[in-house]
Amino acid sequence: MINMIKADLYRVFRGKGIYLAILLAIIMAGTSIYVMQPGYIGLTSSATTSGDSMVDDETGLELSATNSISKTRKILKETGGYPLDSAIIGTNVNLYYMFIIIVVGVLVTDLSHSTAKNTLSSAISKKKYYLSKLFTCCLLCIGLVLLNNYGIYIFNRLINGAKFTSEIGKITKDTLLQLPIMCGIISLLVCMAFLLRKTAAFNAVSIPFVMAFQIVIMGVSVLLSIKSSHIMEYEYQFMLSNLVTDASFSYVMKSITLAIIYIVVFNMLGYNVFRKSEIK
Repeated sequence: MINMIKADLYRVFRGKGIYLAILLAIIMAGTSIYVMQPGYIGLTSSATTSGDSMVDDETGLELSATNSISKTRKILKETGGYPLDSAIIGTNVNLYYMFIIIVVGVLVTDLSHSTAKNTLSSAISKKKYYLSKLFTCCLLCIGLVLLNNYGIYIFNRLINGAKFTSEIGKITKDTLLQLPIMCGIISLLVCMAFLLRKTAAFNAVSIPFVMAFQIVIMGVSVLLSIKSSHIMEYEYQFMLSNLVTDASFSYVMKSITLAIIYIVVFNMLGYNVFRKSEIK
């Protein structure tokens, strides 16, 4: 299994996908650092992702009255500052789309072509194959998260100064709090890969999945007259944002519990489907 992981890592770093994922992460984080406000891909937002908690009302009115990035930076520089890097990390839902690129490179291309069949025809069991792919996906995705979060801290401090920077301990805490639910989402993507097995089908389902799920939650809350905030607290984008704010101990424990459920359920489903399927 270790040899499979090494071979996958060698193949991934010889290809273009991992570098595309890193480049996209740099572009998104760099844009947020330069405009001094977190940007995100999605439909929902909390105080962190929307930027409402960053500035006072007067500054907010000034910002809304200008479309100039340079003027926006000047206005924000004149404020007392805020932890911009932590706010950007709160929008790490953006990394979900980089995770898709990684899972495609590690797993989906193998299942779409004859590579998986050739590997399984040797001495590798389906269990070892599944675990090696899961481990490789998690290793690369977690590596991307660490590169992203600490890169944001370093470059934000260099570009925007100390008053817009969190303590390194806060960045580490934010990262550790987000990693469990991210591993749950990676498990979901791996499960999707084994269920769908074709690159086109995987992309068609996985890319709009987060936003589609948000729309479903909003629709359910309206139909059942449920306050949307009660449901949205456990939606992926909202959770990543809330976990970098002053999340309570009980909320952190609930997020970890949900992450464990994701990891167990999606990997059991993915492995059982793979074990019973015929790889062509």
